[in-house]
Amino acid sequence: MRRFLPTYLLLGLAALLSACASYQLGQPGNTDAYQSIYVTPIRNESTFPMLKSSLTASIRKAISDTGFLSLGSKSDADAILEIRVVSVNRDIAAVSSIDVGRGRKYALEFETLCTLYRRIGDQLEPVFVDRRILTKQDIFADSGQVNAEHQAGPEIARNISQRIAETLVDTW
Repeated sequence: MRRFLPTYLLLGLAALLSACASYQLGQPGNTDAYQSIYVTPIRNESTFPMLKSSLTASIRKAISDTGFLSLGSKSDADAILEIRVVSVNRDIAAVSSIDVGRGRKYALEFETLCTLYRRIGDQLEPVFVDRRILTKQDIFADSGQVNAEHQAGPEIARNISQRIAETLVDTW
């Protein structure tokens, strides 16, 4: 049995290498994947009004920063992205030590729906429709809840944008 061991090991190694022969490393996506994206104006249906302008700028930057996608115009982009911020939930995460009825820390949860269409000739084919993206952010309301939400707006927009950009380049 021992004299056949090297032969069995060699056959096993040959079988393993031939099984992986067709595997190829490469960039995410394939030849029919989209390379440029047009981002439609963001629709903000939530009760967080200052989000629209900062989210528009953040999503454009996040798409450019992926390294795989570029921004295009509506007429020549390979894909069109529609984004709707549909809700924001505010929950008290910690109460004030002075007044138990007043929140000191709030947990904000943003629900965003994204739809991506790929352009095939003159037609638009949906890649995904109303993909739900949840983003959470904690804020401290020591200087007032409205002021804290206003100051956290750009960070919230960056977090939402990062999640959307990850969704766009995710190949799984």
